[in-house]
Amino acid sequence: KPVASMPRKRNKNGVYLTEIGTDTAKEQIYNRFTLTPEGDEPLPGAVHFPNNPDIFDLTEAQQLTAEEQVEKWVDGRKKILWDSKKRRNEALDCFVYALAALRISISRWQLDLSALLASLQEEDGAATNKKTLADYARALSGEDE
Repeated sequence: KPVASMPRKRNKNGVYLTEIGTDTAKEQIYNRFTLTPEGDEPLPGAVHFPNNPDIFDLTEAQQLTAEEQVEKWVDGRKKILWDSKKRRNEALDCFVYALAALRISISRWQLDLSALLASLQEEDGAATNKKTLADYARALSGEDE
């Protein structure tokens, strides 16, 4: 099932309902946790966590990694399901929805992340002071203050 699918027509209440492929999204997110960028060079798909305990700390890390895939028998068939083992997982749920929103923004509204980054760099006067993704991450986490 795709991470997000846009419906072609409205439901009876006039709303476009989007289905989220949570299993697929969680697999992609967990795979992205294993990607390690080298130096300040961006690595497509890698997850960058802010180095600021006010924004991201052990609690968020535990919630992002709260679930694991387990095999269960359902109606006589073996299924692989995500199980939080009753641990809090709100951060992972938010990440799933954010990934779905990103996919929808790219497919429905042609969001171009490269163009967005380029425009941010232009606004910062990149011609004279070229910033890396690590610089933006530090700024977002409050380290540059």
